[in-house]
Amino acid sequence: MSADDPTQGPLIPLYGFLEGDTLGILVLAYAGDTVQELAGRLEQSARVRVARRTTVRVLYKGRELEPTLTLEAAGIEALERFDVVSAKGAGRG
Repeated sequence: MSADDPTQGPLIPLYGFLEGDTLGILVLAYAGDTVQELAGRLEQSARVRVARRTTVRVLYKGRELEPTLTLEAAGIEALERFDVVSAKGAGRG
């Protein structure tokens, strides 16, 4: 069985860092996943240490990514780092 999903593109490992967490987390995502889905996956993985937020921003190479952008369109490649931080003025959800 292949790890790739033909509808979502290749599966890529990424290093995610969630604001307020003490650990970086290896996250598996498909190239066709959106930035919003990636952020949700990281928050889900860290839920025992960090409360989920209602609104977050994803930072990649020093720039904020649009939530609806796919990882492929954003140019994110295997083993790269991304950060999920609170949106300005957003509370925890």
